[in-house]
Amino acid sequence: MQSEILEAVEQNGTTWAPAVAEAFRQIYGRRHQVLNPTKYHAVVKENISYGPHERNVLDVYSPTEASIAPRPVIVYVHGGNLVAGDKVWYKGSLYANVGNYFASHGIVAVIINYRLVPNVAYPGGGDDIQMAREWVYHNISKQQSGNGDPEKVVLVGSSVGGLHIATNVYLADHSNVNYKPVFPPIAGIVYLSTPFSFDTTPEDRQTALRAYYETEDAKEIYEHSPVGLIEALSASSLVLDPRKFPCLIVLAQYDPKEIQDSTFSFIEEYRRKSPQGILPEFVVVAGHNHISHVCSIGTEDDVLGRILREFVGKVCSR
Repeated sequence: MQSEILEAVEQNGTTWAPAVAEAFRQIYGRRHQVLNPTKYHAVVKENISYGPHERNVLDVYSPTEASIAPRPVIVYVHGGNLVAGDKVWYKGSLYANVGNYFASHGIVAVIINYRLVPNVAYPGGGDDIQMAREWVYHNISKQQSGNGDPEKVVLVGSSVGGLHIATNVYLADHSNVNYKPVFPPIAGIVYLSTPFSFDTTPEDRQTALRAYYETEDAKEIYEHSPVGLIEALSASSLVLDPRKFPCLIVLAQYDPKEIQDSTFSFIEEYRRKSPQGILPEFVVVAGHNHISHVCSIGTEDDVLGRILREFVGKVCSR
């Protein structure tokens, strides 16, 4: 099965379109239904409201084994090009694979939905992340929520999910960072194949960007992108020091050119602004594309799952 998936990834290359995403969701959705016919890896609480909109809902996957010690927490935010996506895909097998996988390794997983265009405009995606973080902070330590540790929360954003996390974190005022730490606490951030800026020329992209950013001005859209936001941050900002605010950036080997280009632009700007030019952690996952690396979590291909578990373990042990 894995060789067939790799062959499909290689044949498709770095080309990306909604039809490609759907094809790989189908492939992995069927695979997860075979591997995990029931949600036996976790105790699941579904569709918990964290905000006023119908899309402001989340699922909590907690380990089946009881624990006295508070557990680390991940908050996973799906992608979808600003206009699509959901915490539940392909008959519930995606992204339950993420929740079940981490719960089976003793980590509480929160999988969220957020508002989509046309029902949200910038910085609304970041606002949804803030509301979800606040819900986690106030509720995740409860026994019915898995006894998670609200001080040990790692945000994991895939594609546009990472964009919204970046908006939430970098748009905040961190100029007085030594006296005003990030709240609620964040133990670390993982960006999976995130668009840190945009190519505004494709016509289909223009429609979504115009609706979300409420402008056609490429310069204004850039200024609101993660690269533009960190350009405007003070060099003393906590969120630009990976020793104090750990950051892991993950690319797939077959990510689209736009994702690759914007990632390296982000890393360069991060390096330029970071104290002493310290880099965030950076990994390329071989043999995967823009969505297959996340879909592979919970299969026999444990590369990305292991990378994320190791990062969570490291930053939550500080």
